[in-house]
Amino acid sequence: MKMSPGRTSGTAFTADKETLAGYDQLLKKLNGSNLAYLHLMGAPGTIEERIALFSRHRAHHRGNIVADLGFTQALGNEILGHGVGDAVSFGAPFLANPDLVRRSAQGHPLAQADRETRYAGHAEGYTDYPAFSG
Repeated sequence: MKMSPGRTSGTAFTADKETLAGYDQLLKKLNGSNLAYLHLMGAPGTIEERIALFSRHRAHHRGNIVADLGFTQALGNEILGHGVGDAVSFGAPFLANPDLVRRSAQGHPLAQADRETRYAGHAEGYTDYPAFSG
């Protein structure tokens, strides 16, 4: 299940005190649902702010949590190191780097995804990024 309790912009809602309290209750109820994992979108901010938000979620949900939102390798490792997530998701970086795992492991630079073609409904921006050579 994918949820965005840390959303801070948009027309649907903003993660204010009342909204987050509602998510707290929902996360508690999901504990008995036998989910494989809960994919939680975080919010932009400092690593301390991100850790605080995912810590809040972890306090209410005992199952596996996949943390997501603009993580770099270093930020992802930081989240995992604090135990507030069981895995970290990388969306746009995987689109632009079909070899993301190898690039990260070998310290190669990452290509940036083109926002104009991302999620635009055609192959451009999904299958045309090359693997690192060098």
